[in-house]
Amino acid sequence: GYAARPVGGGRAGAALARQSQHLSAAQLAALQSGAAYVCIGPASPDEQAREILRDSEAVALLTDDAGLARSRRAGFGIDRTMDVVEHLARTRHPAPPLPPVPWLTPASLAYLIYTSGTTGRPKGVMIEHHSIVNLVQSDLEEFALSPADRVVQGSSPAYDSSVEETWLALAAGATLVVMDDDAARLGPDLVSWLRRERVTVFCPPPTLLRATGCVDPEAALSELRLLYVGGESLPQDVADRWARGRRMVNGYGPTECTVTALRGDIRPDQPVTIGHPVPGARAWVWNAALEEVGDGERGELCLGGVGLARGYRTQPGLTAERFPVHPRFGRIYRTGDWVHRGPDGSFFCHGRMDAQVKLRGYRIELEAIESRLAEC
Repeated sequence: GYAARPVGGGRAGAALARQSQHLSAAQLAALQSGAAYVCIGPASPDEQAREILRDSEAVALLTDDAGLARSRRAGFGIDRTMDVVEHLARTRHPAPPLPPVPWLTPASLAYLIYTSGTTGRPKGVMIEHHSIVNLVQSDLEEFALSPADRVVQGSSPAYDSSVEETWLALAAGATLVVMDDDAARLGPDLVSWLRRERVTVFCPPPTLLRATGCVDPEAALSELRLLYVGGESLPQDVADRWARGRRMVNGYGPTECTVTALRGDIRPDQPVTIGHPVPGARAWVWNAALEEVGDGERGELCLGGVGLARGYRTQPGLTAERFPVHPRFGRIYRTGDWVHRGPDGSFFCHGRMDAQVKLRGYRIELEAIESRLAEC
């Protein structure tokens, strides 16, 4: 029913609570219509929602009653807004499937994710279909999930890790278990929730694992077979404690490279690594002149391959700066992260080259906060 209003090649906004089953339906409806989607977190400030709707040039907004009021505050036309909950309630029969979109290609836009910008203005990262399809295919091969698995969805829909969480489950026919916000925020309640929901796959930021206070995760969560962490640095003590009794994988990837670009298995009492590039991705350690440094030497991690975003929407200058064309390897992405490569080809991350920080997995540019303060 959601796809009954095709929106062509434009962008469709989705402003729905993460716990709502209508969110996934709205995302799929946008894709089925040939549009790209952009999610607006229900907790994000009205000003940010207004900026995202403006910058993305969304042609439609799929939302609920609370979102309707918010869209009015953002000045988004009511004629372009659909209350999907109310629409579903009065839809008596399933809509017939839409015919395939003839002009849709692997290079068509699939979604936009807005991340923190140094000026305070969020920047929209444009991800194409072939990029996310490549990641999902590699996930299926790497993790071999089955319909028996129960996968947690705990990330905000405005954050790109939610994309991989969702398709880890749906592409394998597994069950997607949506975490309630209290469990997502309050660590001590998390272990009992995971046990009660019989979760087998969990993809949290490491901060959340530490916040549980769990002293023996191996005994407390015997059904949890895969722990796939990412979004921020993995501390050694968290790795040592949580890697026992299950497979633990550390994923690394900026939004600009489609969620995950490298990943590696973590073993207790072994150094924490971000692993190797996922299939279809390439990784190098370069100096400021974009020349490769030797194994063991620190340099900037630069990425290439099918996962590279199209760029930043409406910001060609920033796109050219962050996605330069290398004379030997073509278009790349400069991550701004210090790394070194070990003798076996594994990569080790040493933090940022700039003032960007991660807070519970969310990217924040400190210059953005400075910019806001300067306005006061």
